Amino acid sequence: MRCTLVLPALMSLAASQLIDLVAIDSFPDAVLVTAPLDVVTDTPPDVPAAPIEPITKAPSRVRRHLVQKRDGNCSPQPAGYGPVTSPDTAAAFQADPGLQATSTNAPTPDGYTLVFNNKDASLSASNYMGLYTLKSFDTLECASKCDQANGCQAFNLYIERDPSLDPNKDNCPNPPSTTNYKCTLWGAPVAVEEATNKGQYRDDFQVVITGSNAYNKVAPPDPINGYDGPTSLGGAINAPLNSKGQNTYLGYKFFPFSQSQGYDTQTCADSCNIQTAYNSRHPAADGTYLTCTFFNAYVLSQNAIPQGLYCSLYSETWAPSYATNRGQTRGSDRYTISRSYSYSLKNPSNPPTSTPNY
Repeated sequence: MRCTLVLPALMSLAASQLIDLVAIDSFPDAVLVTAPLDVVTDTPPDVPAAPIEPITKAPSRVRRHLVQKRDGNCSPQPAGYGPVTSPDTAAAFQADPGLQATSTNAPTPDGYTLVFNNKDASLSASNYMGLYTLKSFDTLECASKCDQANGCQAFNLYIERDPSLDPNKDNCPNPPSTTNYKCTLWGAPVAVEEATNKGQYRDDFQVVITGSNAYNKVAPPDPINGYDGPTSLGGAINAPLNSKGQNTYLGYKFFPFSQSQGYDTQTCADSCNIQTAYNSRHPAADGTYLTCTFFNAYVLSQNAIPQGLYCSLYSETWAPSYATNRGQTRGSDRYTISRSYSYSLKNPSNPPTSTPNY
């Protein structure tokens, strides 16, 4: 198994923890695999259910009253980043081949499975966690929003026809449209049966949806013997100096998927243990050495294609708030981070100093 270890001794702290794109270039490209066609079913891993909490009070019997939406005042609405169809009608919007192609050709982000594609409805589901308007139909950005939101299990990305003015029944009942890319986050897995929100009328203006895609997050990795975790991260760790002014970053190892390496966080744990074993055999002049007590494992993708398993090693545990590296760009290439998890050694005072067997 081929891998790379880089030590950050002579690098600046911030720069040393960035993805080493120069070194990554030296590895072979990822081997792309086509899903089988001659099978009855190919079931992805299940997402674990949330723990069941007891009912502590009786359900309320107070009826909810719907609030009547006020009429608009023709004020300009935020302009969307998508194209406006011609003619500017709801039917033309939903039949636009360019918008449909944008949806059907969007990549499925690593760490997620596609639930449905190119629907004319968005999700109406439980556990709503928020909405973002994006500048493009960017599944990778929407997935990153979900990764950063604690408890997010799914997202829905769709194209929405909205009014450019706040409709008013007398002065602007059917204004010109604007096109928005909407990203919504959900705290539970979603299903195609929940794609029921087909829009609404605002006076004479018809809000409609097209190109709606939904994705469920895959299950987290397994626990690792001797470590606490996994802890889900919204990006890769980018740690500062610790409270003593010390650099705790030990370096990284990268295992390309082109060499039969899968996503297995145990590989990063073995790398952490091996580093501690090596350091113990090569101590400083005073006999001390740095122990690998914490690692961050994630998938590094180039232009939406997973390239390999990236293991960042540290001598100190860092909180999820330090996972601020969401990816990088270089020229026309976009590098993204997915399935990012951290693990902490349970007993740092007694670390493993023997090399794991392979």
